[in-house]
Amino acid sequence: MQVLQTKSEPPASDRPDRRTPSSESLSVRNYDAATVNTLSVRLVDSRDEVVVDRSVSVEPSETASVRLPVDRATYRVEATLDEDASDSAECLVGDTPEERAVVECGNGVVTVTAGRHTR
Repeated sequence: MQVLQTKSEPPASDRPDRRTPSSESLSVRNYDAATVNTLSVRLVDSRDEVVVDRSVSVEPSETASVRLPVDRATYRVEATLDEDASDSAECLVGDTPEERAVVECGNGVVTVTAGRHTR
């Protein structure tokens, strides 16, 4: 008689995130012409749980688009530049250009807004 062994499922905390990244969930624009800016960006869900916590570096006068593996929802998006300047806003993050967080920085100031980034 043959004994079948089944693999046990790893705990949820050990499983990789299988959500599909939203298309350009986050857009970060650096208005400084000569300085690379590195921002700390966090997305906080409706239960006050941090679902994304990452650093984003953006070259001078450039825009970085970031795809995040998050469910379509409204998040509090918090952005901090050099621990001195920070801003936050409630943003719907999903699959369309209007459903994204836009972070803009320059001259020591950072702003977070919801919606489409215009170049």
